[in-house]
Amino acid sequence: METKFLKKRALTYLGSLYGFLLLGWLLAIGLPQQYRQTVYAVIWGIFSVLPVLATLLTRAITKDHSPWYLKPNFRNNWKTYLFTAFMPGVTIFLGGLLYFNLFPQDLDLTARNLVAQYGQYGAPESLLFNVQTVVIIGLIFIVISPLIFPVHIFALGEEIGWRGYLLPILLKLTSQRKAILIHGVLWGLAHAPLIYFGFNYGSDYWGASLTGILMMILVCVILGTWLAYVTIQSKSIIPACIFHGASNVIGEMAAMVSFMSISPLLGPNPTGLIGLSGLLLGAVILLVKQPRYK
Repeated sequence: METKFLKKRALTYLGSLYGFLLLGWLLAIGLPQQYRQTVYAVIWGIFSVLPVLATLLTRAITKDHSPWYLKPNFRNNWKTYLFTAFMPGVTIFLGGLLYFNLFPQDLDLTARNLVAQYGQYGAPESLLFNVQTVVIIGLIFIVISPLIFPVHIFALGEEIGWRGYLLPILLKLTSQRKAILIHGVLWGLAHAPLIYFGFNYGSDYWGASLTGILMMILVCVILGTWLAYVTIQSKSIIPACIFHGASNVIGEMAAMVSFMSISPLLGPNPTGLIGLSGLLLGAVILLVKQPRYK
């Protein structure tokens, strides 16, 4: 009986969330070209809210009163918080270093993208870095990335739905290892409409947009493994919010000093295979540590 109820909760959550996304996707495809970007902007704007709405709807339909996992539980999990604060920065930084070692010609020491993005906030119009300067800036980003709280709040919506609601259901239905992998694949699939409209990868790359969607599924499986691990360790989604937010902050750093001339499927951001390598290595280690059986 409990298993049936758990499956009903999972299917209701996924059905309502995917239903919202699919409706927006089909609406955008069916509209004239000049309106598609507007619909895409709406989907992007509410993307982190939809998991919350799906969770609320599922709780109402199934009369579910399970915990929200919003209690920080900091006292007994301060090591987990320390881990979530700096590990995303370290692993993503290492992935970026590997990318620029493989493609040194893609390193833009004038930081044109940085100027274009932050010039309105006072960044100098012309910059000239050296490799050591770029490394120092990367290390600074590692330190400050867990402190940019507005980004963590933005990540809270996804964490409430995916790690706070769906993951605990899957953990009761199957082993930790399988639950983590399944929830990562489902989380990645939810990004499909965004990738289709050019989010993260643009539209000018090999196999667009199918390869971008597949790549995002891999990214979400890997990042989701880290997020699931810290959630399970702390019995709270707050560390996952910090990890998620810090990853979003430092994840943009490599693109700021890149010509972006190589395929985005490779990097330098952690949404590319090489940029993702540090997170991938860590995810494999964390996944192997999980129990194989229910």
